[in-house]
Amino acid sequence: MVLCTVLTCGLSEALAEAPVSPRSPQSVAFWYADNPPLAELSQFDWSVLEPGHADRKAVAFLRAQGSLAFAYLSVGEFDGDPAALEQEQLDSAASPVRNQAWNSQVMRLTSPVWRKHLLRRAAELREQGYSGLFLDTLDSFQLLPEPEQTAERAALRDFLAELKRKEPELQLFFNRGFEVLPELPGVAAAVAVESIHAGWDAANRTYRTVSQDDRNWLEGHLAPLRAQGVPLVAIDYLPPERRADARKLAKRLREEGFVPFVTVPELDYLGISSIEVQPRRIALIFDPREGPFNEGAGHRYLGGLLEYLGFRVDYLPADQLPARPASGLYAGAVLWMTSGPPANSTVFNQWLTARLDEQVPLAIFGGMPIDNDSLLKRMGLRRVAKPLQGKASLVGYDAEYLGHFEAPLRLRTRELPALTVLEQGADALLTLADSEQRKYAPVVVGSWGGMALSPYLLEEGADSDFQRWIIDPFAFLQRALHLPIFPRPDATTENGRRIATVHIDGDGFVSRAEVVGTPYAGKQVLNDFIKPYPFLTSVSVIEGEVGPRGMYPHLARELEPIAREIFADPKVEVATHTYSHPFFWQPERAKQREGFSAEYGYKMAIPGYDKIDFTREVVGSAAYINERLTTPDKPVKMIFWSGGAMPDDATIKLAYDSGLANVNGGNTILTKAYPSVSGLYPLLRPTSGGLHYYAPVINENLYTNLWKGPYYGFRDVIDTFELTDAPRRLRGLHLYYHFYSGTKQSSIRAMHQIYRFLDQQQPLSLWMSDYITRLHGLYQTSLARDSDGSWQVRGLDGLRTLRLDPAQGWPDLLRSSGVAGVRDLPQGRYVHLSDERVRLVLRDSRDPRPALEEANTPLTAWHYVSDEQVRFSFEGQIPLDFIVRATGSCRVEIGGKSVAGSRQQQLWRFKLPMTQVQDAQLFCR
Repeated sequence: MVLCTVLTCGLSEALAEAPVSPRSPQSVAFWYADNPPLAELSQFDWSVLEPGHADRKAVAFLRAQGSLAFAYLSVGEFDGDPAALEQEQLDSAASPVRNQAWNSQVMRLTSPVWRKHLLRRAAELREQGYSGLFLDTLDSFQLLPEPEQTAERAALRDFLAELKRKEPELQLFFNRGFEVLPELPGVAAAVAVESIHAGWDAANRTYRTVSQDDRNWLEGHLAPLRAQGVPLVAIDYLPPERRADARKLAKRLREEGFVPFVTVPELDYLGISSIEVQPRRIALIFDPREGPFNEGAGHRYLGGLLEYLGFRVDYLPADQLPARPASGLYAGAVLWMTSGPPANSTVFNQWLTARLDEQVPLAIFGGMPIDNDSLLKRMGLRRVAKPLQGKASLVGYDAEYLGHFEAPLRLRTRELPALTVLEQGADALLTLADSEQRKYAPVVVGSWGGMALSPYLLEEGADSDFQRWIIDPFAFLQRALHLPIFPRPDATTENGRRIATVHIDGDGFVSRAEVVGTPYAGKQVLNDFIKPYPFLTSVSVIEGEVGPRGMYPHLARELEPIAREIFADPKVEVATHTYSHPFFWQPERAKQREGFSAEYGYKMAIPGYDKIDFTREVVGSAAYINERLTTPDKPVKMIFWSGGAMPDDATIKLAYDSGLANVNGGNTILTKAYPSVSGLYPLLRPTSGGLHYYAPVINENLYTNLWKGPYYGFRDVIDTFELTDAPRRLRGLHLYYHFYSGTKQSSIRAMHQIYRFLDQQQPLSLWMSDYITRLHGLYQTSLARDSDGSWQVRGLDGLRTLRLDPAQGWPDLLRSSGVAGVRDLPQGRYVHLSDERVRLVLRDSRDPRPALEEANTPLTAWHYVSDEQVRFSFEGQIPLDFIVRATGSCRVEIGGKSVAGSRQQQLWRFKLPMTQVQDAQLFCR
């Protein structure tokens, strides 16, 4: 017979009524530092965060991705000094004992003040969206004098029971708590224990191997929890440079029945659980002495290439590099600096050394920012005593990387760095010698990474705006950074078709077209381009051109009806191109440029509007369009930045706060005259105000010599479309122009030629606001490898394509989820996704099950009911046209009606008159 007190029996009865915990976590992560990497943390079932570093929006993001956020809560200690205790009015609850190891005050749970504080804090965290609490310092009462411990232990037990009763929505994740757990059945959703095999000695600040005696002691406490089925999380510690060992340790812990997380003591590191996140970030280091990163060569020349290779680029100033580990989060670090070592070179070199310790590869471009001999030696390099002088000779080079990509390899000695390789050090891809046989190596690779320095990087053209790569940047980046093969997020293609966007800046709306009747350009563009061609089009106007408070108030009665007609077209979405068309969004900075000239002024010369007001430009212009030119069910969705299109962080935030997505800026242009991928700009500029999205391809202004002629010059954008599709698909089909392209006879003919080309490509047409969600996915997406080898994909937002290297194989359609099919093209193997959360399982051969081959409309659902039956949905604005690959005969059922397709070999094509299809069925036998 089991005896119990009134207190413990009553407690057991109360706990028996507690709700059953949701599914046990398969993976767990801990991150206590600031700037938590939310995209990557979303891969884990549970993410434990320091709530001061994760706001409501961050918690909501994790929940949307299927990751439950747990807030750290210290139960037995207060993290602060006596002054902070007094300020929080908690000094009466404090014991005289201080935990020197963590510089915190041990608190008394027998104090109603402290219990009330904890309950209030728990409620606040629930209100912030947290799904649970990670309860730490549960055993701190043992630091108190022994006579007090019995009462404090009972108070701890009672408090945890009370917390569970008062906050039933919050899951309670215990850090140990062995002293009270046997009396709290059903309270703990999981229990964490530290240091099963690999621990951390806080006193001596060293990693340690855990003794068998310590493990035996732990196992004695864990056995009853295992018997109850309580999930057990093991937190072990290894330094970042031992990531391979951490991988093995996580596997061992999994086999021992734990949910593992192998990390570092500071918990500011993306460790390894039952899954391992695929590092998808590149740290691009720039020198702030050379200006903001968006003006630097690294951003301009490498940003777009790294995006194509599947990476997110984080731009980090060389004088403010984060101290935390980079491995697990960053696949590599790229440096493009031309001003030598930073001012604080010691800290900079320490940061680089730490990355080498962690085996995070480095790729150095342009100039060498390192002059520390010991660091150079570690990289297999040394300085040459004298710069190259006199006659130079080419000793040797690797043709795979140099001289055969865009520009030939010619001897260049001006500003050649005085560096060479050590024997048994790095491998020189290019070696030169001077008359005294001193050897110089400006292009090098090694186990640590690689460097490609001027003057063997880019060849300057006759026009300073155009360069050609001397090295093959794709091959060099691949080798220097030891880039892994993984499914690459891709924003060029969807459902097997190249994405097409059309967006129009408002400039020239008021101009007259040089055709019969001389209509306004707005009318000409509507009738000649928007209406006849089957493309969704994002259209903006400048309030200062068409509105009654602009430059032409007397014309507003004629111009506004045209704008209303354009915006009423079902293929058009609405945008603003500002109020006065600022030419410089950071005018003070623009004035500092060498040779600066405000050729067109700083804005349109609107009477009475003398100083640019960015709120008026962004918020005011959108309000004008919403009030006078469009309807409530079709409001302004975007702002198309004007002029230099480089707003500061605050202005970008202003747009986001106003509910407006943004685009423009960047200068992507490749033509047969200048076919270099050095003309490929990035798609994204991260700012503290939000992402700035560049125009994927620049507008006709650059193709027509700043609209000075030839006016047919924009037809060369077809070159850009072709050159960004072969041999690599670097961009979709992105047509971007102004209303004034509808004013000249030759420009109108060129526009028709461009539109016909687009139509022939049979793309998937998207509004720019929808395409922006694909770009956001390109930036935000994270991938993780599960223990079974499958890929877990999160944070896709609108992105619906992964590009596979053929060596990776093919999707297993039945074992995957959110995967609809694949189209194999010379540019890559494009996997079609039907959800923003995906599991991708790969196999060696093409899956014979019926699969989507291509479609002209976004896919919203694709579910395999069986090997022969699929339930699917599409949602778009264009009549549906899709192709299915299947070995048997196929038919579609929609609303009980059967639709036959046309067959060509193993491809079945279905053309439907509707733009949206919900819960249709595909049968293939």
